[in-house]
Amino acid sequence: MTFISAEFYILLLVVVIAYFAMPLKYRWMVLLLGSLAFYIFQGIEMLPMLLGAAIVGWLCGLGIGRVYGDEGVGAQEAKKKAKLVSGIGVVILIAVLALVKCTRYMPENIAARIIVPLGISYYTFSIISYLIDIYRRKYKPEANALKFLLFVAFFPKILQGPIARYDKLANQLYEGHRFDYQRMCFGLQIFLWGLIKKLVIADRLAIFTGEVFGDIPRMSGSMLLVAAIFATVELYCDFSGCMDMASGVSQIFGIELEQNFRRPFFSKSAAEFWRRWHITLGVWFKDYVYMPVVTSPRMAKVLQWAKKHFGARVGKSLMAAIPLAIVWILTGVWHGTGKAYVVWGVYWGAMIIASQIWAPEIKKINQFLHINTEAESFQIFRMVRTFGLFCIGRIITIPNNLHMTLQIFRKIAFEFHPWELVDDTIYTYGLDWKDFSLLMCMFVLLWAVSMLQEKGGLRTRIAGYNLGFRWAIYYIAIIALIVFGIYGPGYDASNFVYMGF
Repeated sequence: MTFISAEFYILLLVVVIAYFAMPLKYRWMVLLLGSLAFYIFQGIEMLPMLLGAAIVGWLCGLGIGRVYGDEGVGAQEAKKKAKLVSGIGVVILIAVLALVKCTRYMPENIAARIIVPLGISYYTFSIISYLIDIYRRKYKPEANALKFLLFVAFFPKILQGPIARYDKLANQLYEGHRFDYQRMCFGLQIFLWGLIKKLVIADRLAIFTGEVFGDIPRMSGSMLLVAAIFATVELYCDFSGCMDMASGVSQIFGIELEQNFRRPFFSKSAAEFWRRWHITLGVWFKDYVYMPVVTSPRMAKVLQWAKKHFGARVGKSLMAAIPLAIVWILTGVWHGTGKAYVVWGVYWGAMIIASQIWAPEIKKINQFLHINTEAESFQIFRMVRTFGLFCIGRIITIPNNLHMTLQIFRKIAFEFHPWELVDDTIYTYGLDWKDFSLLMCMFVLLWAVSMLQEKGGLRTRIAGYNLGFRWAIYYIAIIALIVFGIYGPGYDASNFVYMGF
């Protein structure tokens, strides 16, 4: 069961009716039952691991709270005990996550016995942030085990996130919300847009990218380059489409999930891109990895030593490089196991670190070349450059094999056959000229919608249109989804790219 399966819509209808039929103070129970039903449909064998993670988080949270609440324990001793309890919980959660992620390195007979729970990376990071925040005394632990389980298992976010933070989501889940027609319309609008991005754009692109990357040795550089560009847009439409659907479902219940995408292809630098792409993951690493490293006493000693022996510039550079290097290696490992993902993390980390360290030199080069960095043409160039950098990152991870990645780069550089772009060869990999024409139109639509969203208030603007025009937009969108969506016999409705994390 996913957001694009018939069973999901039946479950959603039942949960919505039951939610608004129940008294306000009991509505969280409906969400909990609906979330458990959703998870069980994925496979009941995965449920014990979800429950186990929730129990570990809940018990350790209570333990930290009791340590801090014990008046017979001094402040320093209480902090040490709380750190120990939170550390135990974090180690258990990370150990389970690592075990699941490392199955590819185990013998087949052992790996086959290990169950990979749906959304384990997302709920694990949510529980870890909960424990660390309680240790930091940001808020008090949740006393009700079932309410905490709802926070962990809330079904719109369990597939692909976003990575929820307790203080931003929990109260919304527990307080109960009254039915609001406009809020429901807004939720359905963004859900529909997410469906279009997934079924019309991403899954159509997946046909082409699957054909091309499925037989790399036989492909020319031109086809591989087109496939890399398509794979980049495919990933965005698949992942952000799922986020739109999750947000839309949540809004029906009056719950606002944290934003996970903010038009990343408008970014003008690598650092800005990762402030717009998978936002909750970036914020999580910033709060629980980057900042602790930056503020640690050991880091301060390293910086003092570097300044003393090599000067202030080197010390400042290390201040930027060391925490970012740690974050990006961990980010690569989070996305997948294997050398390719480590290289991918190093690739992005190196670019961001270099852009910070060499910012003065880059500024001088621009001045020497008399480049007007404020010109609109230069801003467009920066956006295209950032998009290209992301395409390179996709080439690193798509094969999950560095040898194949190097082969792709070699073919693009030395076996580029431009005539294949115009001699109909491009139409032999699953998509005909009609599909390509549709995709070009959808790319324009995607850009136009993103531009309107960037300026703010697109759904509010639609709500302000006359009734006839507003419903004409809805009908056109629904018809386009039915006519142009990729579904039916042979379609894998469970195939969301980031469900494997």
